[in-house]
Amino acid sequence: MKLEDARIIFMGTSFFAEKILENLVENEIKIELVVTQPDKKSGRKKKLKSSEVKVFAQKNNLKLEQFIKLDRIALKKIKAIKPDLVIIAAYGMIIPANFLAIPKYGFINIHTSLLPKLRGASPIQTALSQGIDKTGITIMKIDKGLDSGNIISQKEILIENSDKYSDLEKKLIAVSSDILTKTLSSYLENLKTISQDDSQATFTKIIKKQNGQINWNLNAKDIWNNFRAYYNWPQIYTFDSNGKKLILTEISLSQKNEKEKQPGEVYRRKDQILIKTKRGSIILKKVKLEGKNELAIKDFINGNPNLTGSLLKSNIH
Repeated sequence: MKLEDARIIFMGTSFFAEKILENLVENEIKIELVVTQPDKKSGRKKKLKSSEVKVFAQKNNLKLEQFIKLDRIALKKIKAIKPDLVIIAAYGMIIPANFLAIPKYGFINIHTSLLPKLRGASPIQTALSQGIDKTGITIMKIDKGLDSGNIISQKEILIENSDKYSDLEKKLIAVSSDILTKTLSSYLENLKTISQDDSQATFTKIIKKQNGQINWNLNAKDIWNNFRAYYNWPQIYTFDSNGKKLILTEISLSQKNEKEKQPGEVYRRKDQILIKTKRGSIILKKVKLEGKNELAIKDFINGNPNLTGSLLKSNIH
């Protein structure tokens, strides 16, 4: 079958998914239905927020569904489309087994790692937090397992030490855009896939808010990697001496090991404010105190004399 003749459903929710959908539309791939997650409450005022995929679908007059769960109603509506192919990118729900047989050519997932490495929900964050130096895109068929289906194509990229989550995500979007249409065309014409080596599989976990809390008994390099991984969300944070949450929004790394200082101790070095770790230190550049605006560290110090006095003299836990 030719790609331009296929009846395609797209399922996705995040910014990454929206860019994949945009690429398909730009390449004149007709999408019969877009499926994204329901609007969710966001921010302090808990206002409902639409996914990036929904916003794009509405702007481009694409048929849209938002299923609360993939139940009988969802099954019936997807069957009614009579899809040849379902493309998934960062949808956020596991596809039940009874859905997988609906499209003639199956469900295709765009996964942000080099499978079988980094299966699961957080491959980008995990690659960064573990300090891995390369990752990539895998386009694969979905089966009943967790990211264990046959591989259709892959492309590798290098991870720079300076890459934060948003940087790496953009690189992976570019890679996906480069190979997606060609991969789908080739797959529909010859149906060639390669099985994964399950013995080489590694797995990632769902990221939670508490993952951002800093453990000062880690090495500075590990904390830097967590800063990169959680840059978008949940961000890395600690608590000041008054028990208020302090988000570190911009930092850099100091490998100099101040042996006389203890992990978590805040200190000055020339015009810098640093926090000691097990090995090395983190240099504070910008911070955001709970309920306040982001500030350069110098402005934070100048604007919080009472808080800062105790902060600079005591440990951050």
